[in-house]
Amino acid sequence: MLAVHRAAGGGHELTELRRGARVAPRVLARGAVVRAAFVPTQAGPLAGDCERVRIVVGAGAALVVEPVAATVALPGAAPIVLVLDVTVQAGGRLVLDEAPLIVAAGADVARRCTIALEPGAVAALRETIVLGRDGEPPGTLDSVLRATLGGRALLHDGVRVGADSGAADAHVALAPGHRVLGTVCLLGLRPAAAEAFALAGAGALRRATGPSLAGVEGALATAWAAWSGAAVSARGACGHPAAGSSRGASGSGAGGS
Repeated sequence: MLAVHRAAGGGHELTELRRGARVAPRVLARGAVVRAAFVPTQAGPLAGDCERVRIVVGAGAALVVEPVAATVALPGAAPIVLVLDVTVQAGGRLVLDEAPLIVAAGADVARRCTIALEPGAVAALRETIVLGRDGEPPGTLDSVLRATLGGRALLHDGVRVGADSGAADAHVALAPGHRVLGTVCLLGLRPAAAEAFALAGAGALRRATGPSLAGVEGALATAWAAWSGAAVSARGACGHPAAGSSRGASGSGAGGS
């Protein structure tokens, strides 16, 4: 659990900083923006694990969550459940740069990410999924991202790849030979750039796939730099705000806290 709020005298205060079974939140810097990371304390997640992370950004606060190390979902008979629950209150700003999630052969992962934005809030999210470690087939993944703005649906995105369902199902999301899927989202602002999928509300999504992590990250680097910068500053220069309102720049592993 990580909760950041704007202090009465200006600056920020941490109202919650609680570790989970496998990862622990760490504050890297404080100032006009709080920078933090979720640091793994043990390997995993393992089969049968159910990990939850909760992030709260208070009204007017700004938080950047940076990646530390890839999360490797390990094989086993029981499913792995990863839940990320995010709330950004009115005028809050969040950059959430998730470390890559590697779904090893034999792993069965259900991943749920929910982002609730109040009016005037802005968030940028980067997530990367790697299907299988080098030289092995993918595991099974059911990943869902839901975002709301002011209580109304903004984005509902899902990726489902089954190890037992054959290559035809895998190619619904990925071209042959592609095992890496990267997604960047800007939520609460409408970017000016046209090379992205514009949401019905204030926001946009861009996706890339490829055979290598470096290639996918490179394809999304320009959009991510612009969108993460716009989110942390909440400037309208990138695009139009909501009504009422290079990796390492900003991330979270999909762990539990």
